Amino acid sequence: MSAATWAAHGGVTLLPLGTVWAATRVGGDTRLGATAAEAAAGTVLASLPGRFLFVHPSYPQGRWMELEVGAFGAAMVVTPPVAALGTWGMGEIAFGDSQEPGRAYLGALGGAAAGMLLGLAAHEGLRHLAGSSERLDFLRRYLALSLIGSGATVGYQWSRTPTPRH
Repeated sequence: MSAATWAAHGGVTLLPLGTVWAATRVGGDTRLGATAAEAAAGTVLASLPGRFLFVHPSYPQGRWMELEVGAFGAAMVVTPPVAALGTWGMGEIAFGDSQEPGRAYLGALGGAAAGMLLGLAAHEGLRHLAGSSERLDFLRRYLALSLIGSGATVGYQWSRTPTPRH
């Protein structure tokens, strides 16, 4: 692989880290560790249904393709709410309540949906650039899933209003 391909993978790998840092700047919680834990919780829960986002038909013909398309479609629908639940749950339970928990969850849901679209675009772009390298496939999948979790964190932090401490 060329040096430009490695540079593209390395550069895109920094995107979730930058997103977590940005989440500390848009919300009321400036603790990097708490924000990173929210992103990690969203990423871990997103990985459960999100593994079906990367299904490619082995025999792209006939009825076999319907199963792969169905799995991909279900993952597109289920992954953002599950990732948002992980981020929202970690933020609300572990790091303090919001004044409007429903609004905070909707922010996490919107961020997870945007992160999923960005993550899938990054995954497929890097796959197109580097080919279907098995060595880099794990990195591309992890990158896409971490963009979902960090997107949920940005949305959560942006939309939540912390409960005032007395």
